Amino acid sequence: MDDEILIYICDDERTSIAALEHLIRKENVPGLVIKSFRSGEELLPALDEQLPDLLILDILMKGMTGIETLWKIREVSNELPVAFCTSSKEYALDGYRLKAVRYLEKPATPEDVHDLIQFIVKEQKKKPMLYIGEEALDLRDILYMEQKNHNVEIHLSNASTRLWYGKLDSLQPYLTDSFVRCHKSFIVNLQYVIGFDRELSVFTMKNGDMAYIRRADLPAMKRRYEAMRSAKS
Repeated sequence: MDDEILIYICDDERTSIAALEHLIRKENVPGLVIKSFRSGEELLPALDEQLPDLLILDILMKGMTGIETLWKIREVSNELPVAFCTSSKEYALDGYRLKAVRYLEKPATPEDVHDLIQFIVKEQKKKPMLYIGEEALDLRDILYMEQKNHNVEIHLSNASTRLWYGKLDSLQPYLTDSFVRCHKSFIVNLQYVIGFDRELSVFTMKNGDMAYIRRADLPAMKRRYEAMRSAKS
């Protein structure tokens, strides 16, 4: 839903999760949904299903640390807003390198949580959306689009699809720079491209699907793909 704000909290301490949830809910933000996870290993599969509007991540966790978890996340999404909430100050530089939007010290104060939630509310208003009938799709959730006869199949990161009656040409002006028209029948979101095959003239998408590339555009598509990979590294 376009008016929903989804927040994930990942922390191996139940008391820390409860304290954060309490402070966040006191902000009385409409459409707020909070989901909690006890480890990076538990969190990562959930991100494959749906990206939240904000992830609040502990650093010192059992098993995979918060830093290790965020490295994994940045392999998939360079845009997901992540805030560290931790008792350790020594990882601030890592947080900066991994584009953390905030660095909250435990126990988080009401003032720090207020500033963080207000930041996300403002970002939510700027979030690019694609309107398909009465449904608003977050562009960050779209893997690729494929023209099939008179319809466009829109493939989403949660493995679902949407069908829109019309042409790719009509949707293209509403997309962000992370989308490229690689073929007359395909537009891909480069954030979800995991492979480029020059011989087969295809992009491999994160879900394993293939998107065709016009042979004439192979050099340009390779440059865009490599630029995207460099930006994530």
